[in-house]
Amino acid sequence: MSNPLLAVKAPLLSQEAPHKFYRNAKVQAFFAAMLVGFGLVCVVMQSGQTPASDIDMAALGSMNALRLPIPRTQAFNPMQPAKAQQPMCGISGTPPRVLLPPGQSVASAFAARNMMAMAEPPKEGPVVTILGATGLVGQELLELLPRAWPNCKLQLFASSDKTLEVKGKKYEISAASKLEGPDAPKGDIAFVALDDAFSAKYCPILLDLGYRVIDKSNTYRQDPNVPLVVPGVNSDLVTDDVRLVANPNCNTIPFCLAVAPLQRKYGLKGATVSSYQAVSGAGIGPLDEFLEKSKKGYSEANRIGTQWDPAAYAGNIVPHNGGTDDSGFSSEERKLVFESRKILRLPDFDVSAQCCRVPVAVSHYENAWVTFGEKVTPEMAMKVLTDKSQAPFLQVKDGPVGEGISSIAALQNRDDTLAGRMRNDPRDASGATLCMTVTADNIRQGAATNAVRVASCWFPSKDENLQAKCFPPP
Repeated sequence: MSNPLLAVKAPLLSQEAPHKFYRNAKVQAFFAAMLVGFGLVCVVMQSGQTPASDIDMAALGSMNALRLPIPRTQAFNPMQPAKAQQPMCGISGTPPRVLLPPGQSVASAFAARNMMAMAEPPKEGPVVTILGATGLVGQELLELLPRAWPNCKLQLFASSDKTLEVKGKKYEISAASKLEGPDAPKGDIAFVALDDAFSAKYCPILLDLGYRVIDKSNTYRQDPNVPLVVPGVNSDLVTDDVRLVANPNCNTIPFCLAVAPLQRKYGLKGATVSSYQAVSGAGIGPLDEFLEKSKKGYSEANRIGTQWDPAAYAGNIVPHNGGTDDSGFSSEERKLVFESRKILRLPDFDVSAQCCRVPVAVSHYENAWVTFGEKVTPEMAMKVLTDKSQAPFLQVKDGPVGEGISSIAALQNRDDTLAGRMRNDPRDASGATLCMTVTADNIRQGAATNAVRVASCWFPSKDENLQAKCFPPP
């Protein structure tokens, strides 16, 4: 079997069995793109000159966006495991250089792409596989997918054959081992919600079966050849020739959604982030244990709290125990640092993080001190962040008090990030540093919703709030 990861950038039309999903609107768009491209070539050949706007774009006619190689870290950094600094799949080559037509701005190209994405999708939905369907994220995908593609066909897999009931509806789950046989089902999109080891095993298998894969684990996030994507920030990287995308960590996604709109306008220099993360981020097992121990512990008439286990989550706040390395930083802290650099395309982004686990079931909460490239007042930030055309998937609360910003409020807005409590940091005399609070549902916005929006770059969503928005890179 050939290595499917080598084909991550293979063109869609080179697949063995083109899907019916593309046979109408997308095929028409393809032929229209060919005509436009042919005309452009003729103009360039006649003039003998290169148009003034010469940028890296994956495909002109389909309005595919800028695709910049992600710089690879050369020197060892104690906050990052050595193995994460090496590419995890052997894909080589750089994106093709395509000329932007004279007179067309980058912004207009991206606006056109967004309009194309929101075009009426075909009635026949994609074939969607969820690997890890019985987990927290997998169950949330079962609720989101009918919103995005009402006519999609679901294929669900977990560790073994079983029946899963979610909100009164029963689903048949197949053993993941069935994906390894000669009769493995094929499809269009695969959402992989597994731990690192199983993702490393099954992502290549799914790619070899012809799927476009979105992986939730940490396996490919620091691979320079695999896009790490937050729609509304850098979804321009999800072009038709991309077959594998990494879904960022649940504390990185809301942070990037909150700062990227301001980065595009004012530049971004550095940040210090303190996160307070819900127990559900540790998985369904620790969450169930936390809920059971909380029920028992709070039933005791002990106002001091000595009934709690000092090393457990229930009734407690603990340093994040996610794989602390020799530098003293945990994996959750390293993820926020290195993932935000990659997503925001700032390899020298001066960012540090400290994370802890708090006795909350769902929703992560972050306090951030963010330094921009110039003076930014809370009023200036509010003007940008309340503009949906500049800051999608974000709800902003005005004022320094923080009304409306809480972990429970995030559960009432599960597919969006909440931001607010903005005020200038008095330690920065230049006025370029803002203090701000960010919170989001870590299972939905921080995982499942983000993944569905990534997939909407390939298969337009019927639900507008699940459709990715595309911006030129900063």
